[in-house]
Amino acid sequence: MKIFRDLFLIAFIACGAVGGSQLPQLVQEYEQRLGGARDEAEAAHRQDVNEARAFGLTLEGFAERYRASQDRAVQAGAERMLQRRDRAEQLDEAHAALAAAPYLLRPWVAFTHLETGIAEATWSSFRPTLTLDIRFGIAGILVGWILHVLLSLLWRLLFRRPPKEKNRFRRA
Repeated sequence: MKIFRDLFLIAFIACGAVGGSQLPQLVQEYEQRLGGARDEAEAAHRQDVNEARAFGLTLEGFAERYRASQDRAVQAGAERMLQRRDRAEQLDEAHAALAAAPYLLRPWVAFTHLETGIAEATWSSFRPTLTLDIRFGIAGILVGWILHVLLSLLWRLLFRRPPKEKNRFRRA
């Protein structure tokens, strides 16, 4: 049984090292997609702002004019304008946070500012590379080892054998 436990430990550590060393590449690809989405959202927002300025209004004033219309389609345009503004701000905040993050904290910052649509597209097109990052590899080894310890403890709790009864009557 000990040999299986040791093999699992080696497998967890190896997977942790290889998986952890791939994190920087995954975060970089996510950051590139995030930057592209931010640029697109900012362009759409700038277009709305320029259109409002053409009428001598702020974006909020322009949106209020849209809302005052009797036409429901025009009213919906006001909400889309404000949603584009909010989206551009969210993406800019996430991109700035990721750009300012220290190297080892970039995966955590990316996770805390995660844009699910961008993350799904990044994950679906991600291909592991041969580049190995030793810092994240070591972190992966530690995570693999900790995961192995936790699963070993769970296994022992679930499949513990009852203690053997002691022979109370010994022969003399």
